[in-house]
Amino acid sequence: MSFKSISIALAATAVFCTFGASPAYAGTPHCGVFTEDSGSVTIVSENAQYSNSQLYSDGRFSAVGPQFGCWIEIGTSPDIRDKMMYSYRVTDPKGQSNEFGPYGIQIGGFGSTSVPTYQTAGTWRMEFFLVSRENGGKSSIGAINFTMLP
Repeated sequence: MSFKSISIALAATAVFCTFGASPAYAGTPHCGVFTEDSGSVTIVSENAQYSNSQLYSDGRFSAVGPQFGCWIEIGTSPDIRDKMMYSYRVTDPKGQSNEFGPYGIQIGGFGSTSVPTYQTAGTWRMEFFLVSRENGGKSSIGAINFTMLP
């Protein structure tokens, strides 16, 4: 098994969008199996389709070791990390949505979450938002759909 490690440092090449008075990087969301450690995400696998039973048997819904979830590259600029937070909304195949956050942007410039998809096969959607620390304003910065097989 090969692993691809990325360190997210995008502030110099960021594409900016504006809401309120705070600029924010419009990141790219990802879905897969990953680990995170002090500023970097190590991608074990990244696909649009996964097997719930395989992820479960591999221990990917556990809080220990590589886990299944989604992550987004946000940026490392102090302007972003000091003024912004992130939140996310997960929508299950039945159309039920739950929103979580806001959370502080991690040192490496990303936001991540595990996704407890076990027991529910179908197409899921994860949407990430930037949230202003100053006024609570929220703006969508990316979404990804992925399919869970039984």
